[in-house]
Amino acid sequence: MKGGDPEREIEAILSRGIGLDAQSIGVSLVAAAVRARMRRRGFKDAAAYAEALAASETEFQGLVEEIVVPETWFFREPAAFALLGQWAVRTWLPEHAFGVLRILSAPCSTGEEPYSIVMALLDAGLPPERFVVEAVDISGAALEKAHGAIYGRNAFRAASLEFRERYFRKSAGGWRLDEAVRTQVRFRQVNVLGPAFAHKAEELDAIFCRNMLIYFDAGARSRLMQTLRTMLAPHGMLFLGHAEGGIAREFGFEPVPSPMTFAFRKSQAVPASAPPRRKPVVLAAPLVRKPGIPQPLPPVPIPAPARRARAKAEPPAAAPVSVETLLAEAGRLADAGRLAEARAVCDAALKAHGPLARTYYLLGLIADAAADPEGAETLYRKTLYLEPDHYEALIQLALLEKKRGDAKAARQLEERAERVRRRQPEVPTP
Repeated sequence: MKGGDPEREIEAILSRGIGLDAQSIGVSLVAAAVRARMRRRGFKDAAAYAEALAASETEFQGLVEEIVVPETWFFREPAAFALLGQWAVRTWLPEHAFGVLRILSAPCSTGEEPYSIVMALLDAGLPPERFVVEAVDISGAALEKAHGAIYGRNAFRAASLEFRERYFRKSAGGWRLDEAVRTQVRFRQVNVLGPAFAHKAEELDAIFCRNMLIYFDAGARSRLMQTLRTMLAPHGMLFLGHAEGGIAREFGFEPVPSPMTFAFRKSQAVPASAPPRRKPVVLAAPLVRKPGIPQPLPPVPIPAPARRARAKAEPPAAAPVSVETLLAEAGRLADAGRLAEARAVCDAALKAHGPLARTYYLLGLIADAAADPEGAETLYRKTLYLEPDHYEALIQLALLEKKRGDAKAARQLEERAERVRRRQPEVPTP
């Protein structure tokens, strides 16, 4: 490479290869990973390294391993797993006397997500011979750990750890997962943008693709979403990260009405002229209550201030609704695009429970979705005032700074967020 910028060329190679938008994780973090890889391989000249990277699949994979930082744990966003288990035994199983429920976890990282899927389905009562989980990731190192299925205390951050007592055994290296869970998952090392990722059309009943799309550039995001839409069965569910709902709607998905699950279905999966085969899935109560699998929260009625003001007498005061329930309802409304109602529920949470960082952060996301960057910035900064190490608020502020063209401010926020992430303490084992 002559006369070019080697750093930009390396970013372009990563974009072409894995769809990475370097701005999404921070240009400085990508540059740090490149420097670390260059030191490991004995390169002192960035231009020479860019040429080697473009010419060698092995070196490209080595840099990918340097950039990919696994950040996951068992039953992350637990309501999603509860919804999957309930839907599988209440809806899918009665409609399929034969056949196997097929679920994809992509990316699967070090295995916590696909193994959580298996445990959720077993606890819901789905026979093991009736489902299989495919798990893919681009990182060979992550998959090696997933195959080993021995986990330390950082993998156990869920509010309830009763599942660990049922499915794990203490070992010298941590906690080892039972063979009965491990055999339900098929791992593959795959680039989701490559041809090896392809499945048959409408082959998958559920897809977990959480917190990856936000790191892709626009072209890669479009390619992957179109692929996922093709692979997903007509009534299947797509589970995304909490910040990816807007992407789902952009590509023809609509939210499943179950709070805090971040689950989506294909829009107009059933033609308007055809009678619906079944009622929409609204699971306010679990089919089988099993310890260790938190359940989705029920919808919360939204107060109607105008009607109540005209009433002659107020009804007796009801027991206060918890802030968790209020914010879950606000999240459900926001996912459904009902932003004004979501904001009203958040305001009710502030009035009932006082200023909390998580309430202001959710309000910031709502303002972002409503195309109000100034309002979103104010709310994210209120979040940081209450909780200076709020990682997500730092990342959202960095994105806002990028959109307004202030690369320096964005970089400072990204570096601050990275310091927060690196000093997060491990969760002690009870």
